[in-house]
Amino acid sequence: MQERIRKLHHNRIFALVFWLVVVFAAIVTLPNVNTIIQYDGQPQLANTSQPVKATQIRNHWGRNLDGTYTVNAVFNNPNGKLTNKQQAAINKTTSALQKKASYYGIQKITTLTNTPTSKPQLLSKDRSTEIVQLSVSHNQGPVRSIAKQLNSQITTAGLDTYVTSPEIISDAANEHISSFTLMVILMTLLIALVAMGILFASIIAPIITFLAILISYITTLSLATNLAYHWNFAYSEYTPIFLLLGISLFTLLTSFWFFRELRNRIDDGDDSQAATSQVIHDLGYRILISTLTLTLAFGSLILFNFSTIRAYGLLGVGFAITGIASVTLIPVFAGMLGTSLFWPKKTRPVLKDRKLWYHLTRFGLWQPWIAALVVLYLAGAAAFGGHQSLNYNNAQDIPNNQAVQGARVLSAHFGQGKSTPVTLYLQNNQRLDNQDQLYQLDNLTKKLRAQPGVAAVTSVTQPGGQPITQYYVANQLDGLNTSLSGTIAQLSALQTDLKSDQSNLKQKTLKAEVKRLDSLSAKTSKLISESDNLQSTIIAAQSRSNAGGNPSKKARRYVQRLNAVNNQLTSALTTLSTLSTNISGTSSDAGTAYSNLSSYQETIKSVNASLKKSQKQIKTLNKSLTQMYTYLGGLQTSEAAKSLYLTPTQLASGDFQQSLVNFTDDKVKTTTLTITLKREPNAQTTAKTLAALKQVAQSQLRGTSLKDATLTFSGQPVVAATIQQQYQHDLIRVLLLVFGITLILLVLFSRSLLQTGYWFLTFLASAAASYQLTRVLLRWATGNDQFNWQVPLLAFVPLTVLAVVELTQLAISYRLNQASLLDWLLPGISEVGQTMRHSLFIIIAGVLGLLAASSQVLTAVTLITVLTAVIFNLALPLMASSFGKLSVVIPNQKPYHFHFRRGSRSKRTRSRRSTRSTPDTSTSDDESSQDK
Repeated sequence: MQERIRKLHHNRIFALVFWLVVVFAAIVTLPNVNTIIQYDGQPQLANTSQPVKATQIRNHWGRNLDGTYTVNAVFNNPNGKLTNKQQAAINKTTSALQKKASYYGIQKITTLTNTPTSKPQLLSKDRSTEIVQLSVSHNQGPVRSIAKQLNSQITTAGLDTYVTSPEIISDAANEHISSFTLMVILMTLLIALVAMGILFASIIAPIITFLAILISYITTLSLATNLAYHWNFAYSEYTPIFLLLGISLFTLLTSFWFFRELRNRIDDGDDSQAATSQVIHDLGYRILISTLTLTLAFGSLILFNFSTIRAYGLLGVGFAITGIASVTLIPVFAGMLGTSLFWPKKTRPVLKDRKLWYHLTRFGLWQPWIAALVVLYLAGAAAFGGHQSLNYNNAQDIPNNQAVQGARVLSAHFGQGKSTPVTLYLQNNQRLDNQDQLYQLDNLTKKLRAQPGVAAVTSVTQPGGQPITQYYVANQLDGLNTSLSGTIAQLSALQTDLKSDQSNLKQKTLKAEVKRLDSLSAKTSKLISESDNLQSTIIAAQSRSNAGGNPSKKARRYVQRLNAVNNQLTSALTTLSTLSTNISGTSSDAGTAYSNLSSYQETIKSVNASLKKSQKQIKTLNKSLTQMYTYLGGLQTSEAAKSLYLTPTQLASGDFQQSLVNFTDDKVKTTTLTITLKREPNAQTTAKTLAALKQVAQSQLRGTSLKDATLTFSGQPVVAATIQQQYQHDLIRVLLLVFGITLILLVLFSRSLLQTGYWFLTFLASAAASYQLTRVLLRWATGNDQFNWQVPLLAFVPLTVLAVVELTQLAISYRLNQASLLDWLLPGISEVGQTMRHSLFIIIAGVLGLLAASSQVLTAVTLITVLTAVIFNLALPLMASSFGKLSVVIPNQKPYHFHFRRGSRSKRTRSRRSTRSTPDTSTSDDESSQDK
């Protein structure tokens, strides 16, 4: 039994069983990778970040909108303005969608019909595009399925329809990456198989390498996805690809080393098991160094907080698994198959002596300064010849997606920032539906709109993105001024009427009539007195006539005459009595009239005085109203009139209450301001614009009733800016950490700080040069010179593998060398160059599988890797030999001593000193000849 166990151990069967169990468990427990990419692929922002805080606010919004996201249903007429018929069709589609709202998880629909105040935000200026905003619940189902269902539901004859939102576009980006991930994996494995077959002219060896890659990859991928699925560990949408990239390259290189040494030993007649053991012993140190370097370098990335960078830390585990598989799994098949491993090629291929590194090294030794300057100049010009901007827009790499097309339609008709708005959440301790709070919110809205880079701002006081005129003092003053103007006109007319009434009274005429009545009254009194006297005389004469008896005829005639006169006088007296009575009545009436006229005169005087007083008051009032009108007119044209003031009637109006529903939560203590930027999110201006908006908002609210309010920004631009900030903050530290660990380990292995530093600087210069060259090539081919922010991280994987593998081999060769540095440079570098061409071929072949995907990101990674490998393999022998020689030659040179002549020295003095020095020289020459 022990003998069988020993044989099994000798044949490494236990290692095979171990790996079979591991890969079986990995396959069984492997979650759905596409699902993990969909839900966990996007960068996981910190809980303290603005977008995460905004999500928490939205989840407790109330009004049946908890946990919802906004989707834009876009209706576009490509031929021009929307017709009445098309508008009716849109309304019909919206009504049908409203009936199925519960089925699609739609909690709210905002249209032109139910929210007319938001018309500028829902209908484009050219009237060709209309938006219907849908608030969809996250709990309804996957974003991509909801988007497909809604897109089919809103289809309208004669119109182009789209369903778009930042969430849908992000999900479409993940879906696009998932769609080509499997293809990239298969192509990479296939190319690895072909590459190993070309190198060894064999079929079995590539299959063994393929199995080693597959087992290591599945084990690492299962570990990564389970950590993300069960423990919410960091995961990137490119995790399956960069794991495959690193593991396949490292497995190909270690397999090549192993099979080449094994082939040499088996062809020399060694037993397969013995040869395998010896190869493991010889290569174990080199594989251990490379594995340890890559494991520590990438494993250290777990220390970073940014989830995308932390996800690359799993590569450390992957390299450790790959290193273990290289010395345990591959030897199992090598020991069992022996020479059959290289079937059908029976003889060892004859390796030609390649002279490229030899000639480059000789040139570097011959002209070290020229070689160093030329390489540094070319690398520096390429590395610093352009800007290093990156693109943080995940929609750039998505082809032919309806959500992206919808976003482009919105950008074309509403402005670039329409599809990716910024939402500002303002949380306050008090309600926001009173005049004071609304006034401050409106001032904040106007202040934000005035900032550079901002196209529009909508809020509870400006739901359409523009001020509502009746809510502002200027409009209200305009109505008040109109009323005052009418009042002043009425007062002027009244003043004119008063003047007319006063003139119509004719006070002087009334005084003349009173005087005439006074004269008439006096004459009447005199006439009455004279009538009384005449009557008395007549009566006396009559009595005397009666007393005379029968007078003479003369007397009788006189009496007759007197009787006639008496009769006449009697008649006259009667007439005079009547007249006297009438005159008395007339006198009484004249007295009454006089009395009445006198009383009327006094009344007229009183009325006249009152009219004068009223006229004076009206004049004063008119003057005051005119001054008030002038003041209000000036106030209307001033900045103060642009302030918001809502009357109680306006606060209770239906339009404003609808704005409260649209822009505040159920407690009316949290409100939103939607900010539309002039440009779509970009690395140059978005972060600066958001920082300026935050500073302006805080400054605007300082010292107001909203000074204690909490401000939280969200939206796709905020997410992109947050990623940019964290990425730029961590990228330099990532490079310093990984390259620092690599350099330190290489120094320890080579035991030379100076030479290893030269080699590593050559690699960094080559990588920088290839980065810029790739940017130039892509700009020439596609017109776009901005890399996606994932490109440097993805390219970081194969480049680090390239540096570790090639520099480790050079470091081991330098350490094992017993000769001096100058004696080692030419033969040592030339010997390493014999195998570097194979490493170059493997690196290039290993990344060609990335071109199977229609992705600019992976295309850029491929070009950067290939160019770096080529440039590095050309520059390394030049730089290593040049700096190696200079590091020895320069310290051995004697320093120059400069002697400055004094003007007072004479030729005789200088000749004396030269004469004195001559015997010493001759003496020393004699002494040296005697010693010989």
